[in-house]
Amino acid sequence: MASKTSVSIFTTAITQSIKGKIWKWFLGGIGSLVGVLLLVKNFFGLDVLKSSLYGGAFLFLLFIIRFSIFLAREVIKHLHFINRDSIYGDAIIALKDAFAKVNALQRAKDFSDTEFVAVMVEICNGLQHFFNKKTKSKCSVSIKVPITGNVSANASVQNLCRDSEHARIRDTEVYNKINHTIIGNTPFQKILNGVLTGNRRKFIYINNDINASKDYENTSRDAYTTGILPYESEIVYPLIPAYFTDKSKYDVLGFLCIDCQCKGKFDEKYDVAIIECATDRLYDLIVTRNYLKAVKQTQNEGTAA
Repeated sequence: MASKTSVSIFTTAITQSIKGKIWKWFLGGIGSLVGVLLLVKNFFGLDVLKSSLYGGAFLFLLFIIRFSIFLAREVIKHLHFINRDSIYGDAIIALKDAFAKVNALQRAKDFSDTEFVAVMVEICNGLQHFFNKKTKSKCSVSIKVPITGNVSANASVQNLCRDSEHARIRDTEVYNKINHTIIGNTPFQKILNGVLTGNRRKFIYINNDINASKDYENTSRDAYTTGILPYESEIVYPLIPAYFTDKSKYDVLGFLCIDCQCKGKFDEKYDVAIIECATDRLYDLIVTRNYLKAVKQTQNEGTAA
């Protein structure tokens, strides 16, 4: 497999080296070729044989230079794809165990809130591990849900959980006292609008340069004395099913939020696919958890009566 890849890289580099307008200019006809071969003769008065050798050497050197450039480009491209495949392969591995625990918990007839939150934290940790490697920076992952009822324009949200590292850093007393409203946060506003209108392209919110976005609103700024958020880019996706036919048959249960300390770290292709897979599993688990809580509440009310 490796030898085939090497042959492909060299073949592509050679093909690119012999293409292009530059060869048409030098070798476009007999006159052009003769002009190159006799260039040294015309300028320095050497005989035809030596001039032809110098001309041939010039053309060969030009080919070598072009080949080296195209070979380097193909090698870099190949290494980029290997690195990308490795990173996204690691994402599958990192999330596999967490998703397995989600499935196991959902198959259980009953589970506690402690077990539920522990699995949710594992999902956050798995996503953080992946995005840290993918962005080559520090990322934070959180799951936000409405304080009461479902997500709506007038609702407020709170952290259901964060990745283990940032739960100790971000969830300060000041942060927890802030009323984090949907209307006060640009990502939640835009996503909710996309969901309500059924426009799937607007379900995802990506901002790769937060501090340069003049119309960007975020209630978390009030948790920092400088008013500056500790991240430069973010990607947010609603907790909804990955597939549905009737939007009236589901509710937005919250948001999966991932931010990064650096600019320009999120893309709309592979990142969204990973996140959509996670939110789909989280949605089902939260629905199951809410159902179990409602059943227990009904049973407790019945016992009390």
